[in-house]
Amino acid sequence: MTIAQRTEVKVINCKMKMLGTTINVYVYFIDGMLIDSGPRRMKKEIVDFCTLNRPEKIVHTHFHEDHTGNTAYLISKLQIPVYIHPESSEICLQKGKIPLYRFAFWGNREGFQAESLPKIIKNSHSRYEVIHTPGHTPDHVVFLDKNEGRLFSGDLFVQPRTRIVRRHENIPLLMKSLRILLKEDFDTVYCAHAGVLKNGYQLVKQKLSYLEELQEKILTMSNKGQETIVIARKLFPQTPTITYFSFGQFSSYNLVRSLIEDRIGQ
Repeated sequence: MTIAQRTEVKVINCKMKMLGTTINVYVYFIDGMLIDSGPRRMKKEIVDFCTLNRPEKIVHTHFHEDHTGNTAYLISKLQIPVYIHPESSEICLQKGKIPLYRFAFWGNREGFQAESLPKIIKNSHSRYEVIHTPGHTPDHVVFLDKNEGRLFSGDLFVQPRTRIVRRHENIPLLMKSLRILLKEDFDTVYCAHAGVLKNGYQLVKQKLSYLEELQEKILTMSNKGQETIVIARKLFPQTPTITYFSFGQFSSYNLVRSLIEDRIGQ
């Protein structure tokens, strides 16, 4: 295999459909390294791909089941090392404890043992910096190849105009991670749900600007005495189906609440 082939990014894309909603899930393979293992409901596609391409290692952006769902099986099948941020090593030892709506979308994950991610990942023909970017989860990381301007962003980006988030996401902390990331030099972003974004740096910048403007608007309304639920309804009057299906665990209210309450230390 030539160096050009080794450093080519291969993309595995599966569409998950539920309640009229389609969610794309992307898993990436580069220079012998599998980045995340996808949700359990993608098992056949992931296993078929890995049987053909034989990854040398699996690295994870974070512990959520749509990123670790096939890791335990791939460990037993391929006997390869896997890595994750040390903050979630113990979490991953146990089978996932997830709410019904996430199980319906992704399926669960089995427990597995992972090594701690190093600060630098060296492959045969590439080098990646591991940058801790908490906010979506406390353990979230991204992988940056400065030579090629490639950023594998996990769930840090997803979309430029966030409207709903999970209950435990810390959005001001995520904004801080975006600011740190924007000090780096990259162009193409490989997102776990939005796919390959050629103008990735500008899109990440747009996301931060949107969240900063949104927070300023929300804090102004909050300082005038408006309650969080009222602010959420005014700014995001349409309630998506996933909010009902998740019993509010995925909602605009969570976004507004986090921008008000989690901003200390931002």
